[in-house]
Amino acid sequence: MGECHVLSAGRRPVGAGWTDNTIAQFQKAGFRLSLREDACPRMSGRQKLGMLYAYACKGLRLEKTFWHGNPYHRYAFPKEWWLNQARGADLAFINYSYWAWLPCECPKVVNLLDLWSDFMWGGHGLETADLKQADLVLVISVDEENTLRSRGISNIVWAPPLAPAETTDDSDQVALLGSDSASNREGLEWLASALVGEKIGVRVYGSLGKRISSQSLIPVGSYADRYQPYRESGIVLMTTVLGMGVQIKGVEALACGKAIVARRGAMRGLPPPGGAWVEIDSPEEMVEQVRNLQTDICQRRALASAAVDYYNRYLKIEDITMRLQKAYTELIFKR
Repeated sequence: MGECHVLSAGRRPVGAGWTDNTIAQFQKAGFRLSLREDACPRMSGRQKLGMLYAYACKGLRLEKTFWHGNPYHRYAFPKEWWLNQARGADLAFINYSYWAWLPCECPKVVNLLDLWSDFMWGGHGLETADLKQADLVLVISVDEENTLRSRGISNIVWAPPLAPAETTDDSDQVALLGSDSASNREGLEWLASALVGEKIGVRVYGSLGKRISSQSLIPVGSYADRYQPYRESGIVLMTTVLGMGVQIKGVEALACGKAIVARRGAMRGLPPPGGAWVEIDSPEEMVEQVRNLQTDICQRRALASAAVDYYNRYLKIEDITMRLQKAYTELIFKR
């Protein structure tokens, strides 16, 4: 759709990770990059306030104070810099609702990764008011789409995480994936409570593996290929009910046609399963389902086939990309 000019922060507030190497690779891929610090080397008063706010809240372990209106995120980018950089663009795409308030002359799309007001302090009044300024709101969760429509926002497109489909072999091996986040640790402990004396052999991928305390949990650790766990396993467990509106690991498991056993709420944000995964309420139920799937190859393959059908119906990259391109094109020509 034309040149993509990316605006970002090179360092805090909110910025991190840009090195000469990553910048060179980014530009080699055909993107133009402008860092906030190149034009605004000094922090504004609002940015300094945001940094103080962040230090205080982190020190007090009050992560829930990073709601939609917190100054650390909200004022990370000066309005004048944003306006100048976005001038002449056909479309402005904003990641995170924190910056939905920033004005621009062209149509504005806000990519909503989470409804922060649903699980952080501050309420949803400011968040809703800011999102109403967008010409289009993208959501990854159908639950969040319904919530926003109930709050008076109608210009919404559902765009779940993109995961390419891949054909993988069947196996009775069991996988659990996750980083060492608080929500993933809670899910691991929840499952481990039912594994005393069990021998189902759950392989734990990612940095979550260093938290293992049960003999039925086997640490695998980090992996370079995002689909390695799915190639090595036939059964995938979803134990985390907190975090993003849709869990990328769940979408990847569906894309690879795995038999999925999910704690109730772990597959939230997706359309009704229609048999594409098994949903359970307790860790004991999860262990029982895993045992059944390990011994019953027909049941395991039927569940895997249902996952493939579900992916083709709702999550195909081609369909999502086409839907987004149509929405963007209509916005540009409408303006």
